[in-house]
Amino acid sequence: MKISATSTLVLNWTDSQLWQSQETLAYNQQLDLSEGEQLFKLFSEEDTFMHRQAVSGRKYFMKQTVSGFLKELRKKGESGQVIILAAGLAPLSIEIASIFTTCTVFDIDKYLMDEKKELVNGKPSNIEFIGCDITDLNSLKDKLLNHNFKSDKPSIAVMEGIIYYLPTDSLKNIFHFLKKNNVAIAGDFCLKPELVNEKTRFYLTDVFRKIKDEVQLDFINFYSAEEITELLKEAGYKKVSVSNMQEIQEERVGNKNPFSEKNSCWVMNIYAE
Repeated sequence: MKISATSTLVLNWTDSQLWQSQETLAYNQQLDLSEGEQLFKLFSEEDTFMHRQAVSGRKYFMKQTVSGFLKELRKKGESGQVIILAAGLAPLSIEIASIFTTCTVFDIDKYLMDEKKELVNGKPSNIEFIGCDITDLNSLKDKLLNHNFKSDKPSIAVMEGIIYYLPTDSLKNIFHFLKKNNVAIAGDFCLKPELVNEKTRFYLTDVFRKIKDEVQLDFINFYSAEEITELLKEAGYKKVSVSNMQEIQEERVGNKNPFSEKNSCWVMNIYAE
């Protein structure tokens, strides 16, 4: 299946070793990444290396955080629910559902959910595919319930690579909605350019300039750690953790490079419960 240029860019920038299950590997083989070739060519070898570290790091964080959440439940003899907002054709749901077979994963996106369901073809079988605009919270609630979401079960939502593209009011509403339904959050956001180390700031400004030109976006939203923390606490989250990519990079590859200096990565990870 051919997918959009920006989606293929992210998939090209993902370390393939992140995906371990046979179901995920089989799914990935069905994706046609040719649509993103022209956009991919706009980036130098150095650009590609830097963005591969940032994107792979955030995906590693999402997988590890969700896995940790579900492992803790499994120790108690419980199973959980995972809500992936703006899931697109990314393989995280397949990986998580394959590893944690008793959990239910809800893949939610405005587009391509029927096509993704067809590609997955029941392997694994514990994913619910929901076509929905995630900013339409009344519809989101109804569709989750119609797909057997249980509000009394421990749940975590993934907001990967989407906070940049949400109006702040919509982001606030989503945070409030998730907290009201007792859903923890694993996500990421981009630092305001002036907060990124001067040595690496270009990678942030350049990538979003090229993406905006490609898909004709009107805006990109950047935040400080304090601003994101405040938005989550306003929604009622008591425990909020904001982390840079240094620790993740060291855990993932064994050292902090190329993010060894303070604020050298433009992507920040968040966890809230």
